[in-house]
Amino acid sequence: MAGLATLAASTGFPPVPACGPTQGAGPIIAFELVRSPAQLAELFGPSSCSGAFQAAQIRASWWDALAFIPAYAAFLALGAWALGGNARPLSRIAIAVLLIGALLDEIEGLILLQLAHHWQSPPDLFGALFFAVRPKFALLGIGSLLLAALAWRGTPIGKIAALPLAGGGLASLWFLFSDPHEPAMMLGHRYAWMALLALAAIGSIRPRWVGRP
Repeated sequence: MAGLATLAASTGFPPVPACGPTQGAGPIIAFELVRSPAQLAELFGPSSCSGAFQAAQIRASWWDALAFIPAYAAFLALGAWALGGNARPLSRIAIAVLLIGALLDEIEGLILLQLAHHWQSPPDLFGALFFAVRPKFALLGIGSLLLAALAWRGTPIGKIAALPLAGGGLASLWFLFSDPHEPAMMLGHRYAWMALLALAAIGSIRPRWVGRP
């Protein structure tokens, strides 16, 4: 259920049409990655669309905080617990990593709301934003690798799911440090989480196919 809630929350995001240049990323990710008032003003674009862009970013930030983050935090943490089997120490580490990442995501959302409301004369929150966003993405990428390690210790189907989990985690980390505006960074997270969702769906029908020793 948590996986389906995550899927529903991710597809239910309010649309955020771009106003200014996003450097290749989607408008929401581009907002998360701004580092200065100049970059923020450039992203919010000309007056002809900046008001609509501001309203859309505020709606998206609230949706993120109230729907998407709680859903994916529960989904990933429960997935780590379900895959734990007799590897409870690794499972607990994965849960802690993933939940800290989700907590940083919530903190990031509070910062983004402040910047969105006051984008024309923003408060000096860019350093705080950096240290919420980058560690968040890093922890979620590491969390995917830990989930892959847990899945690999299970059945053949678990081993198959571990491959996109690990590949997505590695891709997200690579692009986080090399080019975070590259859409492949978010695709890495998406493919990893879809692999976990597929594994959970199979397990809900045939638990023994994904059962852990």
